[in-house]
Amino acid sequence: MIPVLLILQSLLWGHPDGLGSHVVTAYRLEEIPPPTIDGRLDDPAWEAASPISGFIQLEPQRGEPATDDTLAYIVYDRHNLYVAFRCFDAEPDKIVSRIARRGKIYDSDLISFFIDPHHDHRTGYKFGTTPSGIQEDNYRYDDTQIDGSWHGIWWVESQIDELGWTAEFRIPFANFRFPDADNQVWGFDIERLNRRKTEISIWKQMTQAGFRTRMSDLGHLVGISGIETGKSFEVIPYALAGSSKTRTQSVAAQLGAGIDLQYSLSGALKTNLTINPDFAQVEADQLEINLTRFPTRFPEKRPFFVEGNSFFETPLDLFFSRRVGSLGDILWGGKITGKVDRYSIGLLGAQTGSFDSLEIGQPSRSKEEAWYSAMRLKRDILKRSTVGALFTNREHGDGYSRVVGADMSLAFGRSYHATGQAARSLQSDGTAAGNAYILNFANRTYLWDIKAEFERIGARFETNQTGFLEKERYRGWQRLDAEATYSARTDNRWRPFFGAGGGVSQTLYKDDYFENWRREHPTLRLAQDFAEDLVAWDTKLIGGLIFTESFLSRIRAVYEHSREIELTDIFRATYVAVDIDTNRAKPIAGWLRFNRADYYNFEKQAVGLQRAVSIANTVRPRSNFAIDFRGSYAHSLDSLRVIDGRFLVGSLRITYLFTRDVFLRIFTQAARTRTAFEQIRVAEDYLVSVLFGWEYSPKSNLFVGYNEGWRTESERTLSGNRVFVFKVGYLWNR
Repeated sequence: MIPVLLILQSLLWGHPDGLGSHVVTAYRLEEIPPPTIDGRLDDPAWEAASPISGFIQLEPQRGEPATDDTLAYIVYDRHNLYVAFRCFDAEPDKIVSRIARRGKIYDSDLISFFIDPHHDHRTGYKFGTTPSGIQEDNYRYDDTQIDGSWHGIWWVESQIDELGWTAEFRIPFANFRFPDADNQVWGFDIERLNRRKTEISIWKQMTQAGFRTRMSDLGHLVGISGIETGKSFEVIPYALAGSSKTRTQSVAAQLGAGIDLQYSLSGALKTNLTINPDFAQVEADQLEINLTRFPTRFPEKRPFFVEGNSFFETPLDLFFSRRVGSLGDILWGGKITGKVDRYSIGLLGAQTGSFDSLEIGQPSRSKEEAWYSAMRLKRDILKRSTVGALFTNREHGDGYSRVVGADMSLAFGRSYHATGQAARSLQSDGTAAGNAYILNFANRTYLWDIKAEFERIGARFETNQTGFLEKERYRGWQRLDAEATYSARTDNRWRPFFGAGGGVSQTLYKDDYFENWRREHPTLRLAQDFAEDLVAWDTKLIGGLIFTESFLSRIRAVYEHSREIELTDIFRATYVAVDIDTNRAKPIAGWLRFNRADYYNFEKQAVGLQRAVSIANTVRPRSNFAIDFRGSYAHSLDSLRVIDGRFLVGSLRITYLFTRDVFLRIFTQAARTRTAFEQIRVAEDYLVSVLFGWEYSPKSNLFVGYNEGWRTESERTLSGNRVFVFKVGYLWNR
C-alpha cells in the first residue's frame, strides 16, 4: 500500500503548496507614468518598484552566488508589463555584445525571464535580450518543451555602462494567453548568461531538465490585477512584384497580393487566416550529404505554419506541415490554436492548387489540388500530465490519406517523464489499415540523462502524406532502446561526461514488400542466412569534455557497433565520430566533425563504407557583421574498399546588419556528387541568394530579393531559374 501511495504522490507533484520563498510583487502604475524604453533605469517607475536580487549559479559552480549579481524590477499598467534589469559586471569592457537578427542572442551576454500566465505549471513564455538589445522569445509547453516559432510584439532597449549593462522591456498583455481573473498569479523566473565566463545564474530554478527550464518549478509573480489584453485583431496585407526566368522560358513579370489575419477569440485562443501566402523572404534549405534512401527532414520556415506548430506535435511525427504546399500553391489556409481552461486546441486547414492566373506571361502549370487538415485536442490531467488525440487528413481527387492517434504525457516526481502514442493509418488505395505504437521513459537532471524507448511501426502503417516517417512501404519494425549519460561536476574549468546505450530491433515485413523488391531488383538474391524474424542489435559508448572560459567548448566522441539486417546482407557495422566545438564568445568560432561508418548502399544493394568530415565556422569582423561557412566532404567505398562515390556540399552566408531592423544577407551554396554505378554520374547544384530586409515597424516588413539557381548532370544543364522580387507587408491592428 505504501509504494502505491508514493507513486500517486509523485504523479500529483507539480508545485509545493503555497507560493514558497521566491515571490516578487509587481508594482501597479497609477499616478506614476510608465517608463521610457531607452535602456536607462532613471525613470520614477523603477524607483517605486522593489527590486529582487541574490542570484545563484546554475553553471559552472552550481549553487554558489553569482560572480556578478543582478537586480530585477517589475511594474505594470492596464495594458503592458514592464521589466528592467541591472546586470552588474566588474569588467564592463569585456561584455560580449553583438548585433544580430532577432532570435540570435546566444553568442552574446544575455538576460531572459520566464512567465507562466496560466499558472498551470506546464506552459509559459520566455523573453530575452542582449547588451545590444537583440530580441528573443519563445513559447513553452509540456513543462520543458520549446516552441521557438512563437514571436510576440514587444519592445526592449539595452545599454552598457560603468557598472555593467541594463535592459528595459515593454511587453503588451496582448501577447499572452491568460485566464480571465481580476487577480493574477503567474509563474516567474530569471536567467542570465555571462558568455565570456560561460556562467549561467538564476533567481530561483535549480531543478532543470538538463539545461531546460521547468515551467513546473518557477517562482511567482503576484500583485497583477485589472489588466486587459488590448488589441486583439491583426491584419497584414502584402504586395509583391518581380520577374522570373527559367532555362526554357523568357523573362516573365510577376504580380501578387495576399493577406494574413489574426484574431484573438479570447485571452487564450487565437485564430489565423491566410490567403495566397508568399514566402519570398524565406531562406533556402541548407543542403546536406544524405546517403540513406530517405529524404532529409528540413525544418519548417514559413511564418503561417511556424507559429503554433507545437500544438500539433506528438511523440510520432504525424503532422509535418512542410507536406502542405510541396506539390502546389497554397491558395488559403486557416487555423485556431490556444488553450481554454485545461484543454489545448489546434485546428488547421489548407487548400492547395494553382495561382497561375496572377503570374503575367506564365503558361498554366499542373499543380496538386488537395485539402490538408489537422485537428488536435489535449487535456491537462493531474499536475503536469496530459492526454490527447490528433487527426490528420489529406484529400486529393477521389483519394485520401488519414491518420488518427491518441497520446499521453505523464510527469511524476521532479524529473521523471513518460510519453506514449498509439496511431492508425487509413488509405484510399485499398491498402489495409496500419498501426503504430511508441512508449518512452526519461529521467533528466543536471547530472543524469536516462531514457528508454519501445516502438512498433506496423508494416502497413503509412503517414508520409501528412507526417514524416523514415519508412519503406510494407516494411516496419519493432525496437527497444536504452541510453544513459552522466555529466560529472568538478571545480576545474572542464568537466567530463560519459554514457552508454544499446538496443535490439526486428524488422516487420509483408509479402508485398518482397514482391516489390524482386520486381525492382530481378537479378539480386536474398542473403543465404536471411530470415524474416532475425534480430538486429546495437551498442553505443559516448564520452567527452565540456570546457568553461576556454577556447574550446566541447569535445565529444561516439563509438557504435551493431548487427544490421538487410535482404541481401547481414553484417556487422561500426560507427566512430569525433566532434570538436569552440567557444562562441570568440570572434572566430565553429565546430569540426570526423566520422567513419559502415552503411548499406541501397542503390547497389550492398554494404559500403563512408568517411566524412564536416566543418562550420563563424567569423565576426565586427559586432554587426558575420560570415558563416559550412562544408562537408564524404566518400563512399564498396566492399573491395574502392571509392565509388564522392560528395561535396558547401555554403557561405554573409550577414550585415545596418541596424537591428535592417539587414543584408548573401547566401550561396553548392553541391557536387560523383558516383560510379553502371556508369559514372556527376551532378551539381548551385544557388545564389541576396536578400535585403527592413522591419520598419513590428511585423511590417520590406524585402528585396534575388535568387539564381541551376542544376547540371554530366555537364548537361537540367534546370535553372532566376527570380527578382520586391515584397512589402504592413501590420494593422486594433
